[in-house]
Amino acid sequence: MNLKSVQMVLVGASLFAMAGLAQANATHDSFIDVAGSVSFDGWNQLNRNRLDADGNADPLTSAQLAAGTAGNVAGSGDALLTLLSGSYYPAGAGLYGSNNALTFTDNTIASDISSIAFQGIINDFDGSFGGTPFSLTLSYNGGDQDIAGTLVNFVDTGTAADYYYYTWDLSGISTPISSYTLNFDIGFSQSLAFQVDQVAAVPEPETYAMLLLGLGAIGFAARRRSKFN
Repeated sequence: MNLKSVQMVLVGASLFAMAGLAQANATHDSFIDVAGSVSFDGWNQLNRNRLDADGNADPLTSAQLAAGTAGNVAGSGDALLTLLSGSYYPAGAGLYGSNNALTFTDNTIASDISSIAFQGIINDFDGSFGGTPFSLTLSYNGGDQDIAGTLVNFVDTGTAADYYYYTWDLSGISTPISSYTLNFDIGFSQSLAFQVDQVAAVPEPETYAMLLLGLGAIGFAARRRSKFN
């Protein structure tokens, strides 16, 4: 491999690594860009007044929820949000109802994921007023593992548009993961938006330092070569 080819490989590798730090977010203003996201699924405007990308009416229906509805945010994968039971229905502002069981299921998994991240705008009226709060657990490969997530952030808006951010660390699972399901159980509530990200391990700062050092060394060698030619 000649010098120019090596330069191109290193530049490409560094750009790819930096691009993998975040997945551009268009699901909700409150949602963050998740570092290391390699695939995401976003559901927004979870209501009967939903519009498509061109501003045309595209209402979410109860039948779509029951059958399983794919993300409606540009760039989403093929995960499905499915209402298994309960009275959730697309109201004027979001999904509204009681005693709901939903799943987020994805059968297309990146080979290098190390975690799953969930963000939601959820007004949990039961939890806010002393009742049982909602639960969100993960299973994988069609199993019944029921792994609880870690609550990374919660923003209490007084049940106007409460923000939740959960993660699941998958790095200790030795079995290759071919699918996952997030199991969501919630009582009296209103949900406005969801996003689930598949997250790859974020390169350590030392990785970038080595890439930059390598690029610098190659640049120095190229200058020396041109000087003596």
